[in-house]
Amino acid sequence: MAPLDGIRVLELCHFLAGPYAGLVLADLGADVLKVEDPSHPDDARSMGPHFQGDQSLYFLALNSGKRSIGVRLATAEGRAIVEDLVRTADVVIDNYRPGVLAKFGLGHDALHQVNPAIVTCSLSGFGETGPDALRAGYDYTIQALAGVMSLAGEPDSPPTKAGISYVDHSGGVAAALGVCAALVERARTGVGSHVDLALFDVQVSMLTYLASWQRNRGAEFARTANSAHPSLVPAQNFRTADGHLALFVGNDGMWRRLAGALGDPELAAERYATREGRLRARDDVIARVQTVLLGATSREWESRLGAVGVACGTVNDVAAALAEPQTAARSLVVQNEHAAYGHYEHVRGPLPTLARDAIGPAPTLGEHTDDALRSLGYPDDRVAELRVAGIVS
Repeated sequence: MAPLDGIRVLELCHFLAGPYAGLVLADLGADVLKVEDPSHPDDARSMGPHFQGDQSLYFLALNSGKRSIGVRLATAEGRAIVEDLVRTADVVIDNYRPGVLAKFGLGHDALHQVNPAIVTCSLSGFGETGPDALRAGYDYTIQALAGVMSLAGEPDSPPTKAGISYVDHSGGVAAALGVCAALVERARTGVGSHVDLALFDVQVSMLTYLASWQRNRGAEFARTANSAHPSLVPAQNFRTADGHLALFVGNDGMWRRLAGALGDPELAAERYATREGRLRARDDVIARVQTVLLGATSREWESRLGAVGVACGTVNDVAAALAEPQTAARSLVVQNEHAAYGHYEHVRGPLPTLARDAIGPAPTLGEHTDDALRSLGYPDDRVAELRVAGIVS
């Protein structure tokens, strides 16, 4: 059994952060039912440029392992269906702007009236309080506002975003953590609580030591060449005979092992033996290490340096990362098959050793509507009436 087996989650989410939270919960065993309004389904369903049949691979990547029900939320009958679902659910997650679901009568207070044990979690750009509560917030803009873009890129280049939507992904993981914490609290009290998850909060929290340096010592930060660490040397990207190698020497013992493996006797000099000494002589250390590393390929250095316990890694592209033996060993890539759109591959959640053995394919819109309604006790003729009336799809 996976840790969240038996937990029922209603997901009213779109695009990335919310669906990724649902994916994490589904991978950990929860039964995640994605609730979409057929008039305004998850925009990720039409996100290009790559499709599997008529299904967006962007959507499939974020919604595997879930079920789907189509319900028109703007109708009284549709809201009643959602309330019936809430009565038998444990969790409701959404990533609408604060106040949107309340306009449909599906805000957190209303849902708690329906089911006092329900755990609700809302992901938004800036949370439900403060001057920016209603401000639109996306991964790009929050990377900028949280100070992260100012740190990325070469010194003479403009500020640079991260290569993936890490604000959305880390926000989704934090939301899943918040849900799990709220479920633990409910086990103590019997009453559900609300998780107000702000993507901005998560990113400011991740400033950790940089925030401490700034607030306590007035530190100022500048972009560094080759993604170099501000105080550890050598800890950056280096060119090799065929690409780049990320090298991170975190302590003096590792430096001694690196110096021996590189074979340059000058690097064994006493002036480089300590972290402080290498920082003072940064330019000289970097130049000497760079000269040696150009003499072999990234993989050759990875093997040679890894053998003596030096932290390093080839700078992979996405295809090479997915082909890493460690990726296979940890079962991070899943193969799936759906009758409507065929075979596809995707990565699973971030906790594979806790995850369920198999995760199903992403659902088509409304694929599980009939099953979900029947599980609530709706007779077949009532389900048919709701379909004819356009309340469900």
